[in-house]
Amino acid sequence: MIAAAAAVTVPPLVVLYFLKLRRRELPISCTLLWKRAVQDLHVNSPFQKLRNNLLLILQLLVLLLAAMALGKPMLEQALSHESTLVIMIDHSASMAVEEDGGRSRLEIAKSEAKRLVDGMPDDGRAMVIAFCDRATIVSSFDADREALKRKIGSIGQTQSSSTLTEAVALAEAYSQNLIIGGAQAGTDVAPTSAAPPATAVLFTDGRIEDAAELTMQRLDAEKVEVVSIGQRGDNVGVIAMAARRNYERPEAMEVFATVRNFGPEPVSFDAVLRVRDEQGVSQFADTQTVRLEAGLAAPVAEEEPTDGSTEPLDAATAEPPVGSVASIAFDELVFEGGGVVEVSLAVEDALEADNKAWTVVRPPRRVKVLFVSTGNLFLQRVLPTLPLEVTMMSPAEYEKADEDLLAESDRSVYDLVMFDRHSTKRLPQGSYFFWGGVPLIEGVATGDRITNEQIFNWDESHPVLRHVAIETIRVWDWYELTVPSDATLLMEGESAPVMAYFSRDARDYLISAFPLVIEDQATGQMLMNTTWVTKAHFPVFMYNAVQFLTANISGGGQIGVRPGEPVTIPVRPRVRTLSIARPDGVSDSVATGGAATAHYARTRQVGVYRVEGTPPGEEKFAVNLFNSTESDIRPSQAVRIGASRVATSGQLQSVNRPFWPWILVGILAVLLIEWIIYNKRVFV
Repeated sequence: MIAAAAAVTVPPLVVLYFLKLRRRELPISCTLLWKRAVQDLHVNSPFQKLRNNLLLILQLLVLLLAAMALGKPMLEQALSHESTLVIMIDHSASMAVEEDGGRSRLEIAKSEAKRLVDGMPDDGRAMVIAFCDRATIVSSFDADREALKRKIGSIGQTQSSSTLTEAVALAEAYSQNLIIGGAQAGTDVAPTSAAPPATAVLFTDGRIEDAAELTMQRLDAEKVEVVSIGQRGDNVGVIAMAARRNYERPEAMEVFATVRNFGPEPVSFDAVLRVRDEQGVSQFADTQTVRLEAGLAAPVAEEEPTDGSTEPLDAATAEPPVGSVASIAFDELVFEGGGVVEVSLAVEDALEADNKAWTVVRPPRRVKVLFVSTGNLFLQRVLPTLPLEVTMMSPAEYEKADEDLLAESDRSVYDLVMFDRHSTKRLPQGSYFFWGGVPLIEGVATGDRITNEQIFNWDESHPVLRHVAIETIRVWDWYELTVPSDATLLMEGESAPVMAYFSRDARDYLISAFPLVIEDQATGQMLMNTTWVTKAHFPVFMYNAVQFLTANISGGGQIGVRPGEPVTIPVRPRVRTLSIARPDGVSDSVATGGAATAHYARTRQVGVYRVEGTPPGEEKFAVNLFNSTESDIRPSQAVRIGASRVATSGQLQSVNRPFWPWILVGILAVLLIEWIIYNKRVFV
């Protein structure tokens, strides 16, 4: 219809402008109109050359707009929701995937969110929340569409995991009300929120770790719309990495990595190992060729469980297909300095954040152990058989020792301090092993003496008890032991823990509720309290315990963390500010307040962070993705939010709105302009 109307009206208008006027000659008595008369001398044929004419252009525009209006065109817009919108945008690591067209998932999500804002009703308002491992209010409720779109555009990419609990809590907070207390019991008033019901629109690819545990109080799950972003699923990632020095040959290092294929096709690639020394000089170390079979091919949420349950399978917990995961053991290398070890995958896939992993290593040295005891024949014989540098002190000497003999910057100068039948609160940052004693800290205590009980449960999978036959040992006496609820129980008796491990404030504790020897109350002689010291696997246990505790020593107990996790950084004396260089080139300053440690949490980019102001050997720490949920980049077809399973859509629901009334307004505006120009030409 539009083309037909234009064909009928436009050509006649143009033809009119080709026509010439034939004027008759008249004698005149002055030369005032000679100029126009000379122009009319050329009028000797019915047609003329078409010249630039503003009126013609305006009239053509009117006809074209009228033809368009006859066709009644429609404008596609995002479907209007409730007048109150909560827009939640995922900017976690998987949202960095570049889709067809060169745009990342985050860019697509922001574009769709802006379109949603454009489609708000006239009385609408919206709140914008960006979420990854933490949630941030980008904009509180606002009715200004342009301001909302600017703030949506300011959301930046992170490489963190994705959790929704905090975002939902922030979204619900706007409708919270205080209870008005009544004078008598039962007369309290809970006023109804003045805010209208909100519609939540979630822009994500569905890689949300805590979606199934969510509970909504104010938001209605039926009014939650999930817009699934992205199509790609091809990705290979490093999900674990470790670099360990050989316990007996510290200059030798072994590096291991675990990689997984999350994509639908088999892949072959090279895994490359590099080391970078303290001066930043990088050198190649080894390459291993890896072939991985295809990962899960169908979208996770579409897969139905086969065990009769109602929960959908999840990539983080479902067993990966055989051959899609591989453990890589690189050739042993000799690296006598400190620096950074890097594993990189030479593969082209959708997500770069998990194609590399790093760990920080220190220069090799013999492990320094401080043994605090009044005398223990068994430990004094076992410790020299291990590759250790052992220093002995009595409990009294330890408590009276100068601070600089035990610690530097509130950190123990020994890699491990082992106490025999001694409890203390003098505990600088470090690792501690207590035999028959405890650290005097909150949550830890000893109680009554326990006799004639059996060790009936133990964790033989823990590194400390590996290759140790606990079932063959006998312990006569131990003390009732109280440890924090998050402690790992390595051995348990019938009524209380026997051995436990836990960490607190950059300190590692391994506690045995029984001593190896006890003092006879009558004679004062030292008696053997366990048959363990006569077993061949007791030196194995000591080897395991020392290696486990000394391997955990690093800056604040953390050489590597995941994105978003805080890091505890030791501080040199009299340093008031730490300077931290991030992998993205940004530098941060952290005030220490004169404390021995500082905490830093802006770790949302993977890579190696460099710190100025720390003791020697603590200048770097690494942040690695190591998250199967984020590395599985396939967008979900449904997201479970608490008890509800919400289907996702590939884009916002759209509605066609009539556009032709606006065209009529345009026609009237053009006609007004044409009338003004015509009248000026006529009367000039």
